[in-house]
Amino acid sequence: MGDQATPPPDEAGRAMQKVPFGPESMFHLVRDKLYFTVHESEESTVEVICGLPSLFFFSSTIPESYAPFCDDFGPLDISLVVRFCEEVRSKVEHPSLAHRRVVFYTPLVPEFVTNSTTLLCCYLMLFENMTPEGAFARFDRIAGLPLLHYRDATYRMPTFHLTILDCLKGLRRAMDLAWVDPIGFDIEAYCAYYESESHDLNVVSPHFVAFACPADEPAADLPVARSPRDHIGLFKELGVSDVVRLNEAGHYSDQEFVDGGFKHHDLEFEDCTCPSSDVVRRFLDICDAAEGAVAVHCLAGLGRTGTLIGCHMIKHHGFTAAECIGYLRLMRPGSVIGSQQHFLQLIQDCQWHGNEPVASGALLRKVGDGACWNDQTAAPLSPDTQMSSVSEHMVALAVDGPRDDSDRSQRSPPRPEGWSNGNGVENFESHGSDGEGDEEESAAGVPREGQ
Repeated sequence: MGDQATPPPDEAGRAMQKVPFGPESMFHLVRDKLYFTVHESEESTVEVICGLPSLFFFSSTIPESYAPFCDDFGPLDISLVVRFCEEVRSKVEHPSLAHRRVVFYTPLVPEFVTNSTTLLCCYLMLFENMTPEGAFARFDRIAGLPLLHYRDATYRMPTFHLTILDCLKGLRRAMDLAWVDPIGFDIEAYCAYYESESHDLNVVSPHFVAFACPADEPAADLPVARSPRDHIGLFKELGVSDVVRLNEAGHYSDQEFVDGGFKHHDLEFEDCTCPSSDVVRRFLDICDAAEGAVAVHCLAGLGRTGTLIGCHMIKHHGFTAAECIGYLRLMRPGSVIGSQQHFLQLIQDCQWHGNEPVASGALLRKVGDGACWNDQTAAPLSPDTQMSSVSEHMVALAVDGPRDDSDRSQRSPPRPEGWSNGNGVENFESHGSDGEGDEEESAAGVPREGQ
């Protein structure tokens, strides 16, 4: 590949020598077959393709297809991860490309570079049998590659920085638990459940279904009315035995779920805040007693819902807070908001008295210090505090921007001036954003597959 290609990295995933990033430089990923590059403009793409006709260049709209709630830009949901991996595999394994190197290119927009890196790492994990660390090392060695941290679905200054590796490790742990099989993943079922007119739900694990609040009639905070009746048949198919409501009552009659054969539980706490230790205990008690899966909702089914499901994942399945948040956002984008992210860090490091989380004063001071609590701090603790209930010292913190109950079916809130393509930067070419994985094959003398 001439001077522009970096040498193959250590296939064992050991520490790799740093190489400098540069637009149009090509970086080897695996088996002297798959490479990665970033292009500054449409003109540079055409120039590179024309100059290297022996290579097969391809791109995809998927890294650019995330539909933001606020200032978030990813990660892409699991259905798009699977679609992207299949696209890459179709090129790497295509018979007509058996003797050609294939190069995936993406525009020089940090959000798209970050999403492309996450997706390519997922391919390396799923189809090249790499560990999360080994896959990410292929990109981490590129000094200056414009990668961003993922953030929560608010317009607030982010205080919790989710990394690509966090998402990969969360997905890997879920795969090891047999919660998700991306290779055999049912994309049609995922899309049928998610954000439809009659229901908005995601199967997060065999234990949990996360969903938006049902409603008998549209309301200001819930403009799309999805009736409980439309959920009952689906929940029975999914093996749900219990339904947990975390938001205020009044949008539907709890009795409809009871009459449908489910146990219904009310664990209301305020939107955009963290649960008390008592709510955590009661939620985990419900999960322990449930005969099937537990369907959990708040208003949007994002913040409070993801937080309590995350408590169960951390306590019972060994997820770190970051792995938990990364995995939840792959399965249900936008999950866990604002201070709830730091609350899960507290849950990760706390001790347990049965199903009640208990944190030391030192831990609460560490987590509650400074800006990690959105510029507020936890309640003062005396130096001799040895062990305190989380409910006594957690500060329920609201976050700016759209609330957890923002309507997810109408995801076009007012954007800051100059906003474009969901991330504030114009893409160098108009790819569209339908998320269907339409590819941009090489032009200028590089044949399409099958030719």
